[in-house]
Amino acid sequence: MLEPWTVLIASHAVAASVALLLGPFQILRRVKGDPVHVLVGRIWAGLMLYVAAGSFFFGGYGGGIDLFLRALATWTLISVTVSIVQARRGNIAAHRGFMVGTWFGLVGAFIGVVAVHTRRVPSWFEARPLLMSLIAVGIVAVAGAVVGAALARYRADRVKGPAD
Repeated sequence: MLEPWTVLIASHAVAASVALLLGPFQILRRVKGDPVHVLVGRIWAGLMLYVAAGSFFFGGYGGGIDLFLRALATWTLISVTVSIVQARRGNIAAHRGFMVGTWFGLVGAFIGVVAVHTRRVPSWFEARPLLMSLIAVGIVAVAGAVVGAALARYRADRVKGPAD
């Protein structure tokens, strides 16, 4: 029997997936510190804080994996917060290190989620492949829309110019 999805668990999975896709855009993009980077970064940080904080409200607390996931969530809350503070202080090297490290933590969590066939995501993909594939396409579309909207907004600002 598949474990039921709740709104919290589903929104956690969607937010984590969107953050997983936004991370490479932020990391690999050459321009840093411009309005696009700041906007996408704020969205990414908000998603990560939601994912980490929300994870305390579901799942078990009995096994080693549960302890590991709670520790990862705690560290994510700390690292994203420290990274934001470091960016505001102008310590960009520390900001970059914490953000990239947090994204790699998310990648590790994603691998853990999909590698264990008894977890919800693989189980639901097995039971409902079409629905889950459509959800996955939707998640990619949302991440693309975030990036596209940020780029379009920045381009519009550049075309208008500061005097307009």
